[in-house]
Amino acid sequence: MPLEFITGLILGLIDLIRLSLIVAIPVFFVVLVGQLLGKKIEAKFEQSWIVSAFITTFIVLLPIVFLAYLIPYALGYFASPFAGMPLPEFMQLTVIDYAMMVILTIIKNVITAFIFAVLLMPLLFFAAFVDEKFKEKTKLPEFANLFIAIFLTAFAAWIILLFIFPWIYAAIFELLWWGL
Repeated sequence: MPLEFITGLILGLIDLIRLSLIVAIPVFFVVLVGQLLGKKIEAKFEQSWIVSAFITTFIVLLPIVFLAYLIPYALGYFASPFAGMPLPEFMQLTVIDYAMMVILTIIKNVITAFIFAVLLMPLLFFAAFVDEKFKEKTKLPEFANLFIAIFLTAFAAWIILLFIFPWIYAAIFELLWWGL
């Protein structure tokens, strides 16, 4: 019994590390782009780090939220056997209906990206803290410090999401597609 427990614990830890690495790699590239954008925002508007980090996070999240929201609709439309067929006259929408759908989708996704940016700020603070500590203690290149900070943040985020607040997955999907 103890051997099975220890084996399960070790394999679970390996899976958690693997999952964190899978998330850390694309996030690393997004953060590189976000850092360039954040430096420009900080220099141009003379904002503090926290304000420019929040604005940068919001700007980076906005297209991601739009893509995550619209891709399932596009895939569903193109997979429909009725794609391209005219609708019956009583089901056809007017220009005002389409305009309202577009405007409400934009408003909803902007608010959703804002909420996600607020929720990601503690993880951003943690990553900045880890990055600064690794800069002080090691002489690794800047990219290596950044990747280690992102990896440890992803690891901490997965621990929080899997073991402390597992209901967050449902809340994210609810907010992204049906919320507001």
